[in-house]
Amino acid sequence: MQTIGKVYEIQWVKNQYLVLVVLVGLLGVSGCGSGGGGDDTAQAEQPLTSSLTEVAGDSAQTEPVMVSLTQAQYDVAAIQLGQPVLRPLSTTLKVNGMLDVPAQQVVSVSIPFGGYIRQIRLEPGMRVQKGQTLVVLENPEYIQFQQDYLDTKAKLDYADLEFARQQELSRDNVNALKVFQQVRSNRQSLQAQLAGMAQRLALLRIDPAKLSPGQLTRLVAIPSPVSGFVTSVPVNNGRFVNPADVVVEITNIDHMHVQLSIFEKDLSRIHTGQTVRFGVGGDSKPIHRGTIFLIGKSLSADRTVSVLAHPDAYADGFIPGGYVTAEVDVKTQPLPALPESAVVSFGGQMFIYALEKKQANPVSYAFRQIGVKTGVRENGYVAITLPPGVDTQQTPIVVNGAYSLLSKLNNSEEE
Repeated sequence: MQTIGKVYEIQWVKNQYLVLVVLVGLLGVSGCGSGGGGDDTAQAEQPLTSSLTEVAGDSAQTEPVMVSLTQAQYDVAAIQLGQPVLRPLSTTLKVNGMLDVPAQQVVSVSIPFGGYIRQIRLEPGMRVQKGQTLVVLENPEYIQFQQDYLDTKAKLDYADLEFARQQELSRDNVNALKVFQQVRSNRQSLQAQLAGMAQRLALLRIDPAKLSPGQLTRLVAIPSPVSGFVTSVPVNNGRFVNPADVVVEITNIDHMHVQLSIFEKDLSRIHTGQTVRFGVGGDSKPIHRGTIFLIGKSLSADRTVSVLAHPDAYADGFIPGGYVTAEVDVKTQPLPALPESAVVSFGGQMFIYALEKKQANPVSYAFRQIGVKTGVRENGYVAITLPPGVDTQQTPIVVNGAYSLLSKLNNSEEE
């Protein structure tokens, strides 16, 4: 029985082997029957080959771009080598502001004693000179002020005579000392009253020294206290103005300044003495210059600080309240920089060239093209950001003649 079992087991293994051979054969026949199994194999492998080609192409693109020069070409191009240097370059901070004048240069003219306006010939924008008549007022009280002054002056003249007489009598002990003291006190009181009345007339621009009974006037002319331009005339002829009313507003623009609004985050970059370039109104670019002289110490609701700058010169287009667009030159931290002649532009990218190697016989130079990012430009230098792995201390950079290398490289590609 054991022998029969072994025979069946061997037979079963043979049958399984035959089945496997038949299946392999059928697969082979179906492949041949497709008519061009070799082409299908090629088509199946084609995407893999293409992808490998693309990867190889990418690798080729990442290879360094080289340009070579002979000794003669090197001399003609006037190549000079160097390294980036750290330079504190200036950048531009763009801000907005307005033209303004100091508070002491804006004068609101009012009348110390009310009156009716009998003459006013002012218009906004008119230029007035210091001492020029602005308005003529009329009030019967002005006559009373002058009359009181003259009355008091006459009383004081009599008091002076009485004082002298009583002083002489007191020396001879003829008159009592009490009478002399009373006369002296009355005289001092009149002196104080007269001085006060003189100051009142001075406020009305009436000279007490020239006042006489035949020169009393009910009209008072108010002169301009400063020279400048009329900016506001809120009154008119015939109107009664009170002491608190403003008759005219005059602005002196000789000391106008630029008031800039600097955001809190930029305030650390601002300091006195910085140069400001600004444009006013319709100026297409900042054609005026100024210097910062004062930095505010308070923040407004929009988190800005007022910074004041003096214009270097004044123009006719400067109007108080005019809109200003300005640029402030601010210094940055020292940045790696190269001369502008070391950086070339091609295809929207910026490049520099580094000396890769120099051969002795025959003499030739091999330069590698390196893509960089540029930043601030000032005084012939430009800040650069080098790609990782570039050691400028070990690799000299072309600081003059870079355009010659770019031209040589382009000519080589065209050939």
